[in-house]
Amino acid sequence: MSKRRRVESVFLNIPYDAGFEDLYLAYIVGLSQLGLRINVTLAIPNQGRLDTILNLIESSDFSVHDLSRVELSHGIPRFNMPLELGLALYHSKRGKKQHRVHIFDAKPYQAQRSTSDVNGIDPQIHNGRPKDLMIGLRNIFRQPGDVTTVPEMLASYRALKRKLPKIRQSAGGGSLFEAAIFQDIVVASLIEAQEQVRQRVS
Repeated sequence: MSKRRRVESVFLNIPYDAGFEDLYLAYIVGLSQLGLRINVTLAIPNQGRLDTILNLIESSDFSVHDLSRVELSHGIPRFNMPLELGLALYHSKRGKKQHRVHIFDAKPYQAQRSTSDVNGIDPQIHNGRPKDLMIGLRNIFRQPGDVTTVPEMLASYRALKRKLPKIRQSAGGGSLFEAAIFQDIVVASLIEAQEQVRQRVS
């Protein structure tokens, strides 16, 4: 009997704001459809945030850090994403468990200018578009024998977007960046992934 492959996990470091909702959904759909378990800080009660972040990074095989929104917010730079990237890079060099770090950005060379210490890592460029983000995810995480395609991911993404009003309503109409809604979106994304597999083999 063949041994089942262990489900690998990824720590997702992104901005939690309304302007990032489309890419947030694209990350969830893409990573789920590529067979990864997603670890995010919003999915765990906020009791000692730094400890939570460290624990999530240490328990993840990979981390994805989106640096496309490190611009000024109300006159103050947004340092959360670079801070979490720094923690992940340290863990990748000093941790007992192998951890691979990946960076995404909206524009070429932007990450190298804003965070020059990452010059040894080539960011995936998503141009602020879900399709380009999914291309980047597939470039990084596609496994041998995996036939998941970008069109399948996009079909799941569009189906999930149509379901968002109902998902919000079921959770009381809150932000997409709440723990309960995150879990609902992950489940809905996995269901859509199964539907794409069913259509592929039928």
